[in-house]
Amino acid sequence: MSISLPSAPGAATPTGESHPVGGARPLRALVAIATLAILLVALFWAPEWRSLRAVLTVLAVLVVPTVWDSAARTVRASVAAMLGLILLALIGPLFTRDPLMLDVGASLTGPSGDLWFGTDQFGRDIFARVIHGAQLDLGVGFSAAALAVLVGMPLGALSVFASAHLRGGGLFDSVLLRVSESFQAFPTLLLALGIVAAVGPSIPILIFIISIVNVPVYLRLTRSAVAPIVNADFVLAARCAGQPVLKILLRHILPNVRQVVLAQFSVNVAWAIQILAALSFVGLGVPVPTPEWGAMVRDGYEQLVYGRWWVALFPGLAILLTVLTLNQLSDRVRHIA
Repeated sequence: MSISLPSAPGAATPTGESHPVGGARPLRALVAIATLAILLVALFWAPEWRSLRAVLTVLAVLVVPTVWDSAARTVRASVAAMLGLILLALIGPLFTRDPLMLDVGASLTGPSGDLWFGTDQFGRDIFARVIHGAQLDLGVGFSAAALAVLVGMPLGALSVFASAHLRGGGLFDSVLLRVSESFQAFPTLLLALGIVAAVGPSIPILIFIISIVNVPVYLRLTRSAVAPIVNADFVLAARCAGQPVLKILLRHILPNVRQVVLAQFSVNVAWAIQILAALSFVGLGVPVPTPEWGAMVRDGYEQLVYGRWWVALFPGLAILLTVLTLNQLSDRVRHIA
């Protein structure tokens, strides 16, 4: 799948790009402020999840203004679906039962009007666990993808720039390529399994591991995107003006490849969620009994042979719908000229 590169500064604005009209800006600001006020309540509730909730809160405030397509005067379905998932993860736990509450007398109860998704073998409310699991899976997914971007994107741009303009840059570029190739030589899930088995599972460790296995993706993607523009006139002009390397990268080069990276970012969030679910499915993910979609599918896997489909179905659907939404969002970003 190919991703088209954005045009250099000074190029004409493509006709397909959406521009907000003046009347829509006050409404967007009002919606963003209202959303931030609501999310602040969720942010300071249950302090043990505050770090992951902070990531989702910032993301929700950034996504809100992009839901409405001012040029076409329509709602962007993929962006609205993503915002809905984020809001569900942030605010949903405020209105559900305790996902860890045991009720052995109500174990393996099917879906009903009171228990929408039924209960598992320990009598825990599956609906509450799916909603709380959304907070964990989305928080880990976005945190890991963001960390991979912050490391891989500057390294990829620096390797090309150093190879073209700095003495000894070719060696630096070659070393980075060999290191990234050594990481990509292993299957992503297998590499993550090996690292988790060596250091042990915990949420910070999982975020770090998932981000590390995704850094080579951004390094090579940014490198290929920067290569055609590294000798462009605006880069050479900045060099002649005596601007430092860091300023050239941050101000002139990286903004021209952000469209490519944003499209890949959404895909990598989906990958991160799938990796987390796979690790939890084999028992190397989050500690039990933390509600997490992959662990819930593992708990319900054995119940399928007894006809208790609801235990594994609903967390599996949560993974499927989230990944599909993120992939659609990536297509939306990629096709914005």
